[in-house]
Amino acid sequence: MRNSDVVIIGGGIIGCSTAWQLAKKGKSVIILERNDVLSGAAGATDGVVGYHTKKPGQQMELAIQSIRMFDTLEEELGEPIEYGKCAGGMQPVEDKMQWDILSGIVEEQCRSGVDIRMISAEEARRIEPQLSENIYGALYSPTGGKINPLKLTLAYFHAAKRLGAEFIGRSEVTGFVIEDGVCKGVRTRDEEYRAGAVVNCCGAWAGKVAALAGLSLPIRPRKGQLAVTEPVGPFMKATIQCARYNVIKFRPETITDENILRYGSSLSIEQQEDGAMIIGGTREFADYEEENTFAAIDTMIKRAARFFPLLENVSVIRFFSGFRPYTPDGMPLLGPVSRLPGFYMAAGHEGDGIALSPVTGKLMAEYIADGKPTYNIDAFSPDRFLSEPSA
Repeated sequence: MRNSDVVIIGGGIIGCSTAWQLAKKGKSVIILERNDVLSGAAGATDGVVGYHTKKPGQQMELAIQSIRMFDTLEEELGEPIEYGKCAGGMQPVEDKMQWDILSGIVEEQCRSGVDIRMISAEEARRIEPQLSENIYGALYSPTGGKINPLKLTLAYFHAAKRLGAEFIGRSEVTGFVIEDGVCKGVRTRDEEYRAGAVVNCCGAWAGKVAALAGLSLPIRPRKGQLAVTEPVGPFMKATIQCARYNVIKFRPETITDENILRYGSSLSIEQQEDGAMIIGGTREFADYEEENTFAAIDTMIKRAARFFPLLENVSVIRFFSGFRPYTPDGMPLLGPVSRLPGFYMAAGHEGDGIALSPVTGKLMAEYIADGKPTYNIDAFSPDRFLSEPSA
């Protein structure tokens, strides 16, 4: 049997951020990971850090808190994370219907004081000259940023270990130690880990792990497929999603094409520091099937060439996929589960885990170490999905 103040299940970006913040507060932390660091969503995603893809209201307010933390994050973590502040975020619009939908979303988003605006096609091409001439206009957020999610996750991981956090890989959780209705620890095939707090940071697998503790939480895997091109010269500065990205995310009822809804077919594209282009833009409910599919890849590549015609002559060198943790209301589950004292959730961020990782780790550490976070996150409580137990 092993003892620590906190056991974190899941060694991805959320688990490592939370471990770092807890270690900063002097807590002894054990991270249990069934595979290895970067084996989950953070190792299979782009690095968009912006407001324009966030749900208006509480999620936007949380993103504002989190993105502000990126300004000093590299210095605090002590290693490069390739944060490109104010790279810009843009969503080219194809027609008036998309323009009207995005205009309404932007109006709601701007109530939080963020700089997001609708711009003309001409202005969009002045900002990104490689854009197709055949666009209607664009959403633009000049403060949008980007980061290398691999380096960010590893920086959290290294910083946590330097402060004493212990990482145990290849260690799958098989159950929990629950005594008198309180979660007292975690069991794996080989060991029992006792702790005052257990944090479920398992991303797309968080629902399955919660079920081992008798909790039914609606976190499902949503597959995203991506392509990586050969390195090219300077091509784009901003992170780009087509307008359909936000339309599918916030107004899916306006999409009538079943294939678009099935694959969540849109476009997300950015250029890395080494010149490679990361092309994505699918959201599929395919359980845990991780194989790339021709239909999704074909649609994704055609979308990229539709908005950036010169990409037709660029070679794709590899494809990969990852699972994003989906929740029915599009918001993460953060904080304690009142039905099971000692058990905490920090999962369900879907495509927002990179941008929300700084504030998630901070608030979870405050909850556990101080008893209350400095920012009210009641709207994200896991309890919103738990009905009262039957008598």
